[in-house]
Amino acid sequence: MNAFRAPWFWFLTQCLVLAAVLAVSGRFKPVRVPDTPSYEMFPFASPHEALTYSRTIGYPLLLKLGGLVAGRHAAVPVLHYLLHVLAVGVFWLGLRNLVPSNWTSMLVAGSLLYSHLVFRYVNNLAADCAGCSLAILSIGLLLVAILGSGSRWSWWALAGSIFAAYQVRPAYLFLVVLVPPLGAMLAWLAGPAPPGAWRRLMLKLVAAAALPLAAFGAARWLAVGQFSLVSFGGCNFAGVVSALMDAGDPARFPAEVRPLAEAVLRRRAELAASDPRYSPGPHSSYIEIENAFNANTWQIGVPAAQEVYGDDWREIDGRLWQLAVAIVAEHPLRYGAWLAKAFVRGVYMIVSEYIMNPVYFGLLALLLGAHGLCVVLRKRRGIDGAAGGADIVPPSCVLLIAVSFALAKLLLVIVTSPPLGRFMDAAGVFLACVLAEAVLSRFREIAGDGSRRLEPAPEPFINEAKCRRQAAHPG
Repeated sequence: MNAFRAPWFWFLTQCLVLAAVLAVSGRFKPVRVPDTPSYEMFPFASPHEALTYSRTIGYPLLLKLGGLVAGRHAAVPVLHYLLHVLAVGVFWLGLRNLVPSNWTSMLVAGSLLYSHLVFRYVNNLAADCAGCSLAILSIGLLLVAILGSGSRWSWWALAGSIFAAYQVRPAYLFLVVLVPPLGAMLAWLAGPAPPGAWRRLMLKLVAAAALPLAAFGAARWLAVGQFSLVSFGGCNFAGVVSALMDAGDPARFPAEVRPLAEAVLRRRAELAASDPRYSPGPHSSYIEIENAFNANTWQIGVPAAQEVYGDDWREIDGRLWQLAVAIVAEHPLRYGAWLAKAFVRGVYMIVSEYIMNPVYFGLLALLLGAHGLCVVLRKRRGIDGAAGGADIVPPSCVLLIAVSFALAKLLLVIVTSPPLGRFMDAAGVFLACVLAEAVLSRFREIAGDGSRRLEPAPEPFINEAKCRRQAAHPG
């Protein structure tokens, strides 16, 4: 077969061209960021210290792996990129079970190659790029597991990928909650299933998503007395909601966090006296809370907890979490208003990234132009503009993946943190697939393929015979 006519050839060509662009622009040179030292100092030698450290083990292991290839983290950006290419390739493999055309599935999945996570973070010695790639890999393996052969390896790979994603970046814990309902909805959209298949499918999805986390949490509880992924999150949570606290609140708080609340208020007043840019609050403005987030977290909250409870990080983070819960309980309406404002801000951040990304901005412009031409052609052909097609399953599934992933990521972030750029960059990653599919759909209509979409689909993507085979061999 002529390689030039094969989708895999053009997929690899895109990967090589993008790698060349990144290399020429210096994006494969490692860059240290404020988080880098905390990953480098991970205490591998002591299991107890490792389980009580403020970082999970995933990204420090990746840095160790990079060190085996080249010193001074020189290989880490290349590892980031190779992991991203692998993730997109697996997502394409999963999408092929959903999209009949190999070319269409390649172009839709290939749009993920140009994510702003790659352009912005591929050379950063932090977990942002690797975490997003593992999330893409997890969704790709989900498609392979539920729409492909359903072999045992695909389910084990799915479980391992989800576990790796939140071990590299704990922000991807939302995959544990997202994967089971998303997998069930994708299977339902793709085709019918015999009685009993849905129950088996849900059991597999829940097991793949939740059992590794439950096992790790149990091991951590036995070792250090905490059933959780990592001792982190309380400082961020307090950094947000401490801006809602009034001077009279500590007297109404539980006794165990009252000294911490008073220390926070005192340090807040001291910082306001020394820095005119800092406003002590309480605040109702979203931008005021976001602007004060770093100061409230690292200049006020953490030092205040150290002052009261000492230097044990588990104690510091746990007490800050307790303080944040007490503030929310005292001011639920203020916190609700914060969530609403943060949600709107997060949506804005997701959309704005697509305007700033040159590849996706070009696709948006192309989509607008192609859609306008489609409207003109429909009028000339006398086709009802509302006429759609029976073949709506692939676009619906792609849209479902993109929107559910974005919402899950956004909701997890805004509960404890402002939707800042690096927290939200990955949320809209799958919207590129929706954009690419929409562009391809318009070009098919322009080329005269629109009539094909009015014909009934030849067969469901998951048919009863396939479901019976899977039920007979559930592994």
